[in-house]
Amino acid sequence: MTEHIDAAWLAQRLRATSSKDLGHGLTRLIDGGELTPGAHLPTIRDFARAAGVSPGTVMTAWSRVRDSGRLHTRRRGGTVVADPYRPAPASPNGHVDWPQIEISLVTPDPALQPDLGAALADALTGTADLHNPSRAYITDRLRRSVEHSWPFAAQAWNCVGGGSEAVALATAAAASGGSVGVEEPVSPGYLDLLRQLGITAVGVRADHSGPTVASVTDAVRRGVTALVLQPSGAYAMSGALTAERARELADAVGPDTWVVEDDSAGPLASAEPASLGAHHPDRVVRIRSYCKAFGIDLRTAVLGGSAELIDRTVRLRSFGMASNSRVLQNALAHLIDDPDTQDAMIRARGRYGLRRRAVLSAFTRVGLRASASPDGFVVWVRVPDETSALINLARHGIVAAAGAKSFVTTTEGLLRFSILQLPEDSDHLDRLAEAVCAAVNSADREYFD
Repeated sequence: MTEHIDAAWLAQRLRATSSKDLGHGLTRLIDGGELTPGAHLPTIRDFARAAGVSPGTVMTAWSRVRDSGRLHTRRRGGTVVADPYRPAPASPNGHVDWPQIEISLVTPDPALQPDLGAALADALTGTADLHNPSRAYITDRLRRSVEHSWPFAAQAWNCVGGGSEAVALATAAAASGGSVGVEEPVSPGYLDLLRQLGITAVGVRADHSGPTVASVTDAVRRGVTALVLQPSGAYAMSGALTAERARELADAVGPDTWVVEDDSAGPLASAEPASLGAHHPDRVVRIRSYCKAFGIDLRTAVLGGSAELIDRTVRLRSFGMASNSRVLQNALAHLIDDPDTQDAMIRARGRYGLRRRAVLSAFTRVGLRASASPDGFVVWVRVPDETSALINLARHGIVAAAGAKSFVTTTEGLLRFSILQLPEDSDHLDRLAEAVCAAVNSADREYFD
């Protein structure tokens, strides 16, 4: 059904009087996913009346946004939000070339990442101590850029080569040869990492508000030396950590357990995730990864929190001799502070949100049980038999991931689909959903073919 945007609602959301500010605000609403493709804007006169501005001001604002490709005007059909989706690779018959679309690994869409040129150039010319032989575990510029948005007052900081390295170092530093409680489901490959480190994992169940108090209490009772949580819910099945749940978990953790918070979403999260660091700043380390948002070539993730645990990560990294390039650190600071990059992140969140909602709807329409967290990178689909479903999909060139690899404890059959590179065309997603449904429903016959 066609959505018609109410003039009063839109005026309340924009709250501007100049054509420039109105256009900028409308762009943010479109890129952020609040105004979806196909939505009809109110007439220029209706909006001008609701916003208390002249029709000419509105006309100029709408024209600015139309020139960017976000709006188009239909004859007698009014002004409509355009659908600027990036077409998926397709064969001549119009079908999606699914082997060319990464849905098993959580790989971001390069088209939604910022250009690094200006950031690197600024870092090269603006780093006064370039070539200084002393180690910069974090530059002053990067620390200033991140600390104002950090969810608690960090005692110390470190900067390492990406989110995966940060999680590996923090886990090794916190585990001290013991076991760790791991919020399930975990990011792909993390359980393999724990096995390589010789660390025993204890599964921690989560619900729509984050890790459950009962599961965390049980893990602490079983003697874990640390908890590894994912407050942004990037890989969660239903939700992210709430502030209320963080307060409850802070009481359950106790004084002798370290907490590692892996914020792998970084700038792609819709809001700063809650943290136990507000309650136990001396026991918590927060990791903020920028790889999904800004690209893997920055090779930079920030750790902030407990001075003791941060010091351990410094010593574990090449015996304390390694530090990230000042150029890369200051390039990251440039991106964090740059208004254009902030706008690009609003657009990326909106596009990823659109893909997440669209594929969830497609799966639901064909009767599949699918779920994802609000800022999740993946969608989970419940299946009776993972192996058979994966084999059946692979026969059609669709490579999904097995959910079992993301769980410590035994769980129901699950398939994991990355949403980051999905096409946004509803027909393509409907065909994907139909293929998954067919693969799932034929799973119980697989072994008799």
